[in-house]
Amino acid sequence: MLLETKKLNKIYESGKVKFQALYNVDLAFNEGEFSALVGPSGSGKTTLLNCMGCIDKPESGEIFLEGENLTQKNSAQQARVRKEKYGFIFQTYNLMPVLNVYENVELPMKLLKKHSDKEIKDMVYKILDEVGLKGLEKRMPLELSGGQQQRVSVARALIKKPKVIFADEPTANLDSKTGEAIIDLMHELNEVEKVTFIFSTHDKMVMKHARRIIELKDGRIA
Repeated sequence: MLLETKKLNKIYESGKVKFQALYNVDLAFNEGEFSALVGPSGSGKTTLLNCMGCIDKPESGEIFLEGENLTQKNSAQQARVRKEKYGFIFQTYNLMPVLNVYENVELPMKLLKKHSDKEIKDMVYKILDEVGLKGLEKRMPLELSGGQQQRVSVARALIKKPKVIFADEPTANLDSKTGEAIIDLMHELNEVEKVTFIFSTHDKMVMKHARRIIELKDGRIA
């Protein structure tokens, strides 16, 4: 088992109002999955994704990655997991606007501090070629189309060869043709690199490509 949640609960508070976003969620993912969390807005998809990704902290329950209990780790240890073992793709791309394509993709490897500059350069050029961005290394994010920006975010997530990539509505800001090309790219990289992809999505096209669909309703597995 690669990733597992046990009795996961998440509550948000706004003033005196409490809202429970997740109720006792039990889920397990094997290595190499290409799975989608689906459901209406407010069903808990993004909350579940963020809890598994150590972005949000659950009120109770446990999250295990390769047998390690992530909920018992402190914030610094969880940040290390995000840095070394997780990749993230967001619907708003979340690129650094002051960095060019090459620098955005290079950044995670610089933060890891495990490779020489020569090794990083080779890795960046290889992944940019794989995602169809060869020749655009010096472009700034605002000089790219939405589809190209999302390809940069895919490259940035993949370059460190993470155990899991969490993709939150990755096609939401793309037209249908570009969105399908992005999902085809991720599907191919999933098969070749064996990276586990977990999506949250409303997009039927993403659901069509997923090998497993997990439906949420009112914070519960439906």
